[in-house]
Order: sequence, then C-alpha cells, then structure tokens
Amino acid sequence: MGNSMNPSISSHKSSFRRFVVQGPVEHAMSFLCFWKPSIARRITLYFLFFGLIIFLFSSFLYMVAARQTFLKSAGSMIQERFSQVKDVSEADFLLKNVGQSQPELYKILELVSSLSSVYYVVSDAAFYRRASNGTAWTRIYFPHGDVLQETPAYNPSLKKLDQQLKRRFHRMQANLLKTDGVVTMFVNLTGEKDVNRYFIGIELDSETFTGFMRSRFKLFFLFLFIGMIVSRLLAHIFVRKIARPIEKLSETVSKVAQGDLSQEVPLTTKDEIGQLAADVNTMVGELREWDRIKRIEFELEKGQEIQREFLPRTLPVMPNWEIAAFFQPAGKVSGDFYDAFKLPDGHMGLVIGDVCDKGVGSALYMALFRSLLRVFSTQKGFQQSNTASQTDTGPRSSESKTVNCEEPLACLQAVLLTNEYIAQNHGEEGMFATIFFGVLDPASGRLHYVNGGHEPLLLVGSEGVKGHLNPTGPAVGMMSDMHFDIHDICMDPGDILLGFTDGLTEARSPRDELYTRGRLNALFDPPAATAGLLLERIQSNLLAFIDTAPQNDDITMLVVQRGKQI
Repeated sequence: MGNSMNPSISSHKSSFRRFVVQGPVEHAMSFLCFWKPSIARRITLYFLFFGLIIFLFSSFLYMVAARQTFLKSAGSMIQERFSQVKDVSEADFLLKNVGQSQPELYKILELVSSLSSVYYVVSDAAFYRRASNGTAWTRIYFPHGDVLQETPAYNPSLKKLDQQLKRRFHRMQANLLKTDGVVTMFVNLTGEKDVNRYFIGIELDSETFTGFMRSRFKLFFLFLFIGMIVSRLLAHIFVRKIARPIEKLSETVSKVAQGDLSQEVPLTTKDEIGQLAADVNTMVGELREWDRIKRIEFELEKGQEIQREFLPRTLPVMPNWEIAAFFQPAGKVSGDFYDAFKLPDGHMGLVIGDVCDKGVGSALYMALFRSLLRVFSTQKGFQQSNTASQTDTGPRSSESKTVNCEEPLACLQAVLLTNEYIAQNHGEEGMFATIFFGVLDPASGRLHYVNGGHEPLLLVGSEGVKGHLNPTGPAVGMMSDMHFDIHDICMDPGDILLGFTDGLTEARSPRDELYTRGRLNALFDPPAATAGLLLERIQSNLLAFIDTAPQNDDITMLVVQRGKQI
C-alpha cells in the first residue's frame, strides 16, 4: 500500500492549518489597523455593538428576573410560615401579642436571619407596623427571648416603603429598598382583617451587600469580556465570508482604475458577490478590448498623419494653369491618392489612383505605388525591355533600350516598371491599383497619359464634356508583363481636366441612391470659371447629397485647367 492521501482530506487539512495559523495573525493585524476605513472593520464593530447590546439587554433581563424570583421565593416562604402561626388570622394579630411570648414568630425571625450567605449578611430582622390613621412606624421584635416588644422604628427605608404603599403594595408583594446605606427587604404580612399594616423587614449588612454587588459586577464584566471575544470571532468569520471578497473586489477595481487591466477577481461564490465579481471581470475584459481598440485608433491616427505626408502639401503653380484637388477618406487611412509634380525637363506629372480594398493594407500600398511612380518617372534613365506602347499617331515598341526620363512618353513608362515591381514582389497579396498617370506640356497643352483601369477622366470645355480619357490598359500590379498603351490629347485654353475615383460616382444618399455620373455632368452647366470653383461646386453638391449617410468609400478629385489666352 502506498502513502498517498485523499486529495479532499489534504485540502481540508491545508485549509484548517491556514485558519489556525494565518487566521489569528491576519485577524490581529486587521484589528490593529482600526483607523483605516474598511468594511471588514465596520462589520466587526457592528457585531461588537450588536453583541454588547444583546448582552446588556440579556443581563438586564436576567438581573430583573433573578431579583423578582428571589423576592417572590423569599416572600412566599416567609408568608407561608407566617400563615401557619396559631390565631394569625385574627385582626391585628401582631399588635395584640406585644408583651406576650410567641415562640413561633421567634422561629420565623431566626429562619430569616439564617438566610445569610457568603455574599451578604442579615444584620437585623423585625416586624414593622404602621397605623392606618398615622404615618409613624413602630418596630415589633424580640429583644430578649421570645417575648414580643414594640418600639418606634428608625429605618430610613420606611419612607420609600410609604411611597410603595401609596402605589398599592399588595399582600403578595415584596420589595428590596436601599436608603442611606441601609438595604432592607420588606415582605407584606398584612391580613384581610388587619386595621394596621404589618411588614417583616430584613436588613442586610451594607458592606457585605456591597461585596455581593461587586462580585456580581465582576461576573458581569467577565461575561462582557467573553461576549466581546465571541462577537469578534463571529465578526471574523463573517468578514472572511462577506467582507473579504468585497475588499478583494475593491482592490481589483482600484488597480484597474489605475490602468492595470491584467487584474481579475477570483470567483469563489455563486451569490450576489460572485455575480458582481463576474460582472467586474466582464467589464475588465471589455476595457481590455477598448484599450486595444484605442491603441489601434492611435496607430491609425499616426498612419493617417504619415499618409498625408505622401500627398502633396502644396500643388505646383504654373503660369496660365490652375491645379486643385479634393481628398476625403472614408476612414482613418485611405487607398486613394493623387499627385502633381514637376519633372526634370519642365513637364508636369499628374497622377490619381485608387488601390483595391480598404483599410491599413490599401493605405500601405498607396504609399508604395505613389513612391514607385515618382521614383521611376524622375530617373535620368532606366532599362526597359519587352515593352510595347502606342500613341494616337501609331504604335511604338522596343526589345531593350534605355529611355531618357526627360521625354514625356518615356516618363510614362514608369507605369510599366511599377506594374512589374508590384507583380513580382507582392503578387501573392493580390493587391493592385487603378492609376491614371499623365505628363503635361504646359507650353503646348499636350497631355500624354496612361490610364491603368481607372475611371475615365473628363475633359470639360465651355460646351460641356468634350472628351473622355478612357483606360489604356488594365489595373497596375495584377500580373507581370502587362501591356499599356499611351494616348495623348491637347487641352485648349479654358479646358478643364477632371479626374476622380469611384468613391465620387458611387457615393450614396440617406435613401441609398447613387450619386452617378449624370449628377456630376449636370454640374458643368453653366461652365465654371476656374478649376477651384468647379471643385467647390462638386464638393458642396456631393456633401449635400450624402447628408447623414455613411461614407462607404474614399473620395478623391484632381482638377487641372488651362487658362484662357489674353
């Protein structure tokens, strides 16, 4: 047989050991920190005060009941013995027997004197009489032998007895009175035929009676001390069961409030406190999720700032030309982009693009596409192989040649290199972009362009739309060795070139209607005086159309106008 122990027995022994060893120490440390606000100490005080109140009330009831029991038993015993005396039923029996021998009454007083104990001593016992028509009391006693004698009484407690008689002190009643250090127990012996009132008075020695009371107080404080200990133990048990989980809950919430979201409240019960702990854990979990979202939003805001750096801060200024742009992302970051920059030979590069998908991924590729186009278009020369191009005047092709970037047609070949780079290095991600890349000769107004799957740009004149710059090839980055044609147009004085992404025409109203090209074309009549005014007209009309509807896609516009010759 092995020495293995039942796990439940081992657990119980461990819990008992913690309670015996750690419990009193923890309890004492908690008690010493009484000045700190704590629900545990509050419960302890409640139990202490409640225990004291119950103990004091019980002690009071016990003392009253013990006093009444003592008076009743002693009074009944004395009255019973007095009633057995011969001829005691005659009217004023005690008064008639003054000066006569009464051994039976003498035995009664001897019996009363024998009631002394270790706590109190009967110092005197006698009969007392008060006439019905007077207030003076006389003392009837046995000074020598068993012959009754009567003398004036000087017991100060008799004044209180007079007050008791005014309150109808009945025959079966007895009372304990104390005046001027004299403690006397009076038992009513008045018969039904008696004209006077008769009592037996038992005087107790003051010192011994005080010692008796002190002994009772010692017992009282002993019970009080025991009650306090019991109250503290009960409070400690209830604190461990009720207050300790609440304090643990409070500590956890305090740490969470300070930013420590790794905290959790242990679930030890299935009552309201356990449910509260479960709710706190749920709340902390939601706070963790909220914190994670806030961190993502912070990173997105950083990404938004960085992405805006990829867009031109200011647009180039050329004599007799105006360039304006509008950019409004649907989220924190965007896959749309536009660009306008001067090339080394003095021509102007115009770019507008839309990366597929949305979010952070499209924003990163937007930066990559924009950077590649700029780099490849501004190089002094680059190696081009296996490419084919075509203009409006005829096709052009080459097996392998070095192209001078100062030639407008050659700069547009940057689209081919961008396509090859994305397809070969990031083809597995399946990311691509629709791109319009044009090279403008400011002097002649001639625009050479490649439209890689982008929305057709509009050439707007004084009579409205006079041309569409349709796609000349597929979207950029889909596959390697893609074929792109190069077209060109000439912008006359006053013409406006409008490029935009599909977020413009596919914008939706609160009634889920599309904006459409028809609404856009309606804004060209009457013709706008400048590119900036046309952009403002489209922007205000678009925002009024969208109103409170959510923006589902990024919106980007690029407007270029050739000024009228003077």
